[in-house]
Amino acid sequence: MAQTKRDLSTVSEVRQAPDHSVIVGRQAELRELAAGLDRAFAGRGGIVFLKGEPGIGKTSLAEKVAADAATRGAAVHWGRSTQAEGAPPYWPWRQILRSLLRELEREEFARLAGAAISDIAQIAPEVRDMFTDLVAEAGDEAGRFRAYDGVAQLLVEASRHRPTLVVLEDLHWADAPSLILLQHLAGVVARSQLLVVGTYRDRELSPDHVLRARLGDFVRAGDVVEMPLSGLGSTDVVALLRMLTSFDPAPDVVRRLQEQTAGNPFFLKEVARALAGDDRPHPRARLDEPANVPEGVAAVLLRRISSLSASMREVLAVAAVAGHQLDLSLIAAATDLPRAALLDACDEATKAGVLVRDAGGYEFAHGLYRDTVYAEIPAARRAGLHGEVADALERRPPRGEAPATQLAHHFAQAALGDDALRQKAFTYSVRAGEQAASDLAYEEAVRHLERALGFTGEIAPARRAELLLSLGRARYHAGDPGAALSAAGEASRIGEQLGDGDLLARAALVVRGVGGPGITPLVKSLCDSAVRHPSVDPSLRIQVLSQLTVTLMQMVEPDAALRAQDVSVQAMRLAREATDPDIVFAAIHARQMARSSPDGVEERLELGDRALVLGRETGRAVFADWGHGWRADALAQLGRMDEAEVEIAEQGRAAAVLREPLARWRHLLARSWIALLRGDFDAARNFADEAHALGTGSSHPIAEFHHLVHALAVEELTGYVEDNRGARMERFARQHPEMAPPFLVFRATELASEGRRAEAQTMLRPLMGFKLENIRPVMTLLAALAYAAKAAVAINDTAMASDVYVSMVPYAGQNVVTCAGLASLFGSVAHYLGRLAGTQGRLEDASRHYESAIALETAMGAPPFVARTQVFYAELLLERGDAAALRKARPLAEEALATSKELNMRPWIARAGAVLVAVAGRGIEDHPLSRRELEVATLVSEGLSNNAIAGRLHLSGIRSRRRALKVHQQLGQYVDCLMHQTSHRRAVDKRIDVVVILFREF
Repeated sequence: MAQTKRDLSTVSEVRQAPDHSVIVGRQAELRELAAGLDRAFAGRGGIVFLKGEPGIGKTSLAEKVAADAATRGAAVHWGRSTQAEGAPPYWPWRQILRSLLRELEREEFARLAGAAISDIAQIAPEVRDMFTDLVAEAGDEAGRFRAYDGVAQLLVEASRHRPTLVVLEDLHWADAPSLILLQHLAGVVARSQLLVVGTYRDRELSPDHVLRARLGDFVRAGDVVEMPLSGLGSTDVVALLRMLTSFDPAPDVVRRLQEQTAGNPFFLKEVARALAGDDRPHPRARLDEPANVPEGVAAVLLRRISSLSASMREVLAVAAVAGHQLDLSLIAAATDLPRAALLDACDEATKAGVLVRDAGGYEFAHGLYRDTVYAEIPAARRAGLHGEVADALERRPPRGEAPATQLAHHFAQAALGDDALRQKAFTYSVRAGEQAASDLAYEEAVRHLERALGFTGEIAPARRAELLLSLGRARYHAGDPGAALSAAGEASRIGEQLGDGDLLARAALVVRGVGGPGITPLVKSLCDSAVRHPSVDPSLRIQVLSQLTVTLMQMVEPDAALRAQDVSVQAMRLAREATDPDIVFAAIHARQMARSSPDGVEERLELGDRALVLGRETGRAVFADWGHGWRADALAQLGRMDEAEVEIAEQGRAAAVLREPLARWRHLLARSWIALLRGDFDAARNFADEAHALGTGSSHPIAEFHHLVHALAVEELTGYVEDNRGARMERFARQHPEMAPPFLVFRATELASEGRRAEAQTMLRPLMGFKLENIRPVMTLLAALAYAAKAAVAINDTAMASDVYVSMVPYAGQNVVTCAGLASLFGSVAHYLGRLAGTQGRLEDASRHYESAIALETAMGAPPFVARTQVFYAELLLERGDAAALRKARPLAEEALATSKELNMRPWIARAGAVLVAVAGRGIEDHPLSRRELEVATLVSEGLSNNAIAGRLHLSGIRSRRRALKVHQQLGQYVDCLMHQTSHRRAVDKRIDVVVILFREF
């Protein structure tokens, strides 16, 4: 049943269903789209990208699946990006939301949007107009995340109300914020009845186009299918021409048409129409003569356009400059044509197939027609037409929001031909940038503001500095801190010249919360300039001192941490007189960062309390979020895990209120470590994976780093290896060598355990010059010391073990954590002291530390860490070898074995079992095996084959086999097959597998 085609400027629920009988050669694609629709109806949504050149059939396929979806009762919403650069941000999504408002009506829309409706309204004026009582929050990156999350959840909820198809056309023209929103939706679409179909021209994506850059992220974020469309084959070309002309073309004509059109359906249709529409006789002969096939499709389009009247060609020129759809009022104002004459001209173009009617008027029949018309306009004339359109827009009475983006675009193009228009181009570009930033479309704000700076001319330095600050903030929120600092640096230099302390302070505060090579030194330089010429505004001074403190704590210079202490004290002193809670919190945050070394644990607890008090007094969840997080890591360092877990739960509640990605990420990361400490490894991995997925869209490497560190901790305890773990580690270490030591230590430990100590020493050579004062940032001190301890033990470096021991011993009663949020938790410091002391041959000290570690880890409810320490302690006692040590080792190993079996800690089952076998073999008698059988069991645990055991014990092969079978009978396990492992398996794997089975029932 035919349906009314949508008006893209007002609502986009439905498009006119085309004659699908002319779709040929797309059976596989139609089946894939139908399958995607079936999955969506079954509750597993997804995204399908249709990509290909113009005219290849992307829109026809989208219209076909839309018609099928509507027939099955689904809601269908269309959004279309436009080539016109004056389109506002989020244009395709605004069409979708407008359509959704029409379908759901006001009350149902508000119910499905829930608390997120205020966030959605920030990017959609249509929602603001419908719900005028909404209170807008200040725009920032967290606000943008909430808005995107709100739109995504709204569509998911709407699809549960009714299966939904969203079609996004021409994504190659979409603005970057629209594509980022789509990426966010990709992360949740799988749990919905929502199918998204997007179309784009892949050949028109530049190497740095945001869609090309983010395609990999789309694939990782959700169920995404890319469907490339190519030209039709000869059989399909014949079928298409037969439908359009009623004739069968000769084979050489088909070949020529394929050469000219590459099988492009739109091109084929245009060529066929040109041939069939020729008024000469004998159309069959024309199709059978290759010479009658025109050279290139552009010639066909130009021929059709040239056949129109001069007045119509003028209308088309203005329309091509203005956009894809024809705004008749605008064209009338720009051309001075009477409305009736304009309508007659449009009818002429419609009959020629250049324009098509829609519910709101007219639009180009295909983007290629607009492209052809625009390309044929000479440059000077094109600039003049842009000026005429801009003048008409300026004169037109305002209808809703001011078209600043359109005016900025048209005046900028017009200024290429008339310098007198540069001031207007500047004014509207600034206005468009400000509006885009207000709409959280930071990438668009960057584009407009960069263009504005190109028109500044003789602008006053102070005004240029303000523009640079706006540009810097937009670049920062768009995820480009390096470029943001470049703009801030130029503004700061102007501030130096003007002696403007306020300007210097604001330049120093453009980029916050981001550090690393190439970033931290620049931020420090900006802060130093602001400190040399302090602002008279105390609030700005406090913020600068806070920023400087955070920056100093990230630097490696020896005096940086000491200076941070002084700077943070200054901030706290100034904050005593402050009344603005944000300023007070900035000072508290600065002091917390300054005290983020292990020595500052008690003060961090107190600072967390102060943040919580501030949160209660102001009702601000952000202060509570940070306060609970700070208290959690301090309590975890002190071993008070039950209290820490309560703080993490409270932090999660605050994060849920905030709906900020960073707060959510910190909460999930903390929960992943708590779950690991409790021995719930499945939950630990799930929390870590969820945190990693949340951080995937960020270009900052910290999310990948923490996910890898957590994965290695799980692997150490359980033997579970993440997919592609090795490749990910190597890639990360190459890209971020300053963050690579944990991965070097892990791999070196693996090598040492395989007997490849020389390779391990080579790998760890960069870490051999261990110096406590070189560890930066200091909040990672305990974690860095733990890794250094592992390295020293792995390669048996007693000198390094001694140095690390001295550095760790002041924290003997605490846990190894990251002291600025619970981003890692590696067990008790005493555990590592025991390993270090054992490496130095100080067995009594090692025993004392292991006993302390077991007591602390038991008290805080950490069974995996207790079992790990028990095994190390038992192995130490086995090394001592005296009867008393062996008697003490056995219950330790037995408890560790029981815990490891319960938690499925495979490596520790093997090690605890090996200790028990070895202890029994040295004369501890209360077990079911004879001494000879113990010798056999010990050799089995070492991975020896049946013949090797016979040779070692001077037995025949038959007697050795009998002994092994008796071991099996006594322990209730069958080990014969394990003694005939294939030769290519590593001995360490044999030993683990054998001991796991030997002691499964023991």
